[in-house]
Amino acid sequence: MTLFDFYNMDLSIIVPIYNSAEFLRECLDSICNQTYSKWRCILVNDGSTDNSQEIIDEYCKNDERFSCMIKNNEGSCAKARYYPMDKIDSEWIISVDSDDVIEPEFVEKLVKKQSETSADYVSNTLVFCKYGVSGEVWRLPNREFNIEQVLSGKECCALTIGGWKIGGGGLLKREFFLSSPPGPYINSDEINTRLRMLSANKVAFADAKYYYRANVGSSISISSKMFERTLVDMQLEQFVYDNFPEREDKINALAWQRLFNLIYLTADYNIHKSEFTKEEQEKAYKILLQSYKSMNRKTARKAAPIQSLMLTHSFTLFSMLATLYVKYKRSHGGKFYYR
Repeated sequence: MTLFDFYNMDLSIIVPIYNSAEFLRECLDSICNQTYSKWRCILVNDGSTDNSQEIIDEYCKNDERFSCMIKNNEGSCAKARYYPMDKIDSEWIISVDSDDVIEPEFVEKLVKKQSETSADYVSNTLVFCKYGVSGEVWRLPNREFNIEQVLSGKECCALTIGGWKIGGGGLLKREFFLSSPPGPYINSDEINTRLRMLSANKVAFADAKYYYRANVGSSISISSKMFERTLVDMQLEQFVYDNFPEREDKINALAWQRLFNLIYLTADYNIHKSEFTKEEQEKAYKILLQSYKSMNRKTARKAAPIQSLMLTHSFTLFSMLATLYVKYKRSHGGKFYYR
């Protein structure tokens, strides 16, 4: 990439927006304040019912680099993020969620690292914060990670199995988005993000800080769609078998993740099912039962010898034991965040 190309990279920033008025200005101001100015920003209003559209109109009026698309809400941020992909012609894509913030040098650092390495994907630094850009809780990758290294897509993807060691965002080619459209489940991005990484020949890393507004200490948001996570875990397990069959450590790590997600989701179903309609209860129950039946007992025993004993008999018994286990853990201060 020449110096001219560096300052003229064809890139679009996608911002999916759903009822984000409280934080939207902070997000869009952080985009406006970028030191690298050659970008277009597509604001996707995903059926907001608050005054997000008024704010969108204001930014589109004041800065010609902003444009707006409106779609019906489908309950999936991933679908809103993907919506503009076949309607724009930018070669490079950056995605920013509407309640998050990027540092002023964010885009410049990503573009510069791409120009230095010719990577197809440049991963940013994801900083989890309590309050906007302050109150850092933790970051991905951590400070010991060597961000000067360049990895293959498979090597990079391996760092996400059994717990994310790197962030899933950054600068990547639009063709990777087009080749992996979002799935039907609420957290299908768990698969799509990894497929995009896997597609890359070269992955580089930049200390370009993306501030993620973490709801630290908040209660779990209970929704009937949350149980779809177990279906994505099933897909992710198959993804690991297909792409990392030689990595027993990754297979075991994913088995641990899948088992504990199932334990806690089953418990939350029992605890909160009165909050769901009968149809939602039936759907959630079928999903949990399907995941229970498909669980590989052998790898589960290797990953979690004690907890896997819950899988020994029937789903009815598993459901009861899972609920007792989770209630006990939570009553003694135990915290679990769905992977």
